[in-house]
Amino acid sequence: MDNLPEIKSNSPAGGGLPVIQYWVEKTLSPQGLQLWQTLNHKSTCLSCAWGTGGQKGGFVNEAGEYLQRCAKSVEAIAAELQPGIKQDFFQQYSISELQQLTSQECDRLGRLSYPLILRSGSSHYQRISWEEVYQIATQAFSSAPERIASYSSGRSSNEAAYLLQLLVRSLGSNNLADCSDLCHAPSTVGLKKVFGSGTSMVSLESLKPG
Repeated sequence: MDNLPEIKSNSPAGGGLPVIQYWVEKTLSPQGLQLWQTLNHKSTCLSCAWGTGGQKGGFVNEAGEYLQRCAKSVEAIAAELQPGIKQDFFQQYSISELQQLTSQECDRLGRLSYPLILRSGSSHYQRISWEEVYQIATQAFSSAPERIASYSSGRSSNEAAYLLQLLVRSLGSNNLADCSDLCHAPSTVGLKKVFGSGTSMVSLESLKPG
């Protein structure tokens, strides 16, 4: 990792003063105004898709209380406001070099603004044109329905995931997967075995002192 760009890492602490410090640093950054404008939008969280907007705008939790927002939402928005990764970055750094980075360090390389492909036998990601992306997708979607599958990321919008599953279903396939299926399946099974329910049973109201 010596020849990769230097990336500043935050403290791994999960709460308290480090979180407040993180908010202050982001607020005073060049993207601070954009960050707060996005945080106050009447939409869903970029990180978890929770409907944080409501009638009052952002910073409202499920109990209708104002000035409530988790640090993950700030991190997700800050990542989206980053400059794009340099055009020649993936030509300079191999897969093995990138694998030395943590997920946080990868995120701070910048925003991915162009399509990439890892060709068989190659040691580097290669930038490709959108025309080639469409050609690859057209060829893939021309396969038999039982060989067509889709995957939607938690960082994609709900609208994009909805359109993707409609497209796949229109091609005769029911092989739909998303981050909930793959990433959260172990915790769902574990919760079911321990508590009898595959999801959280605690509401915000339950955590408040009586």
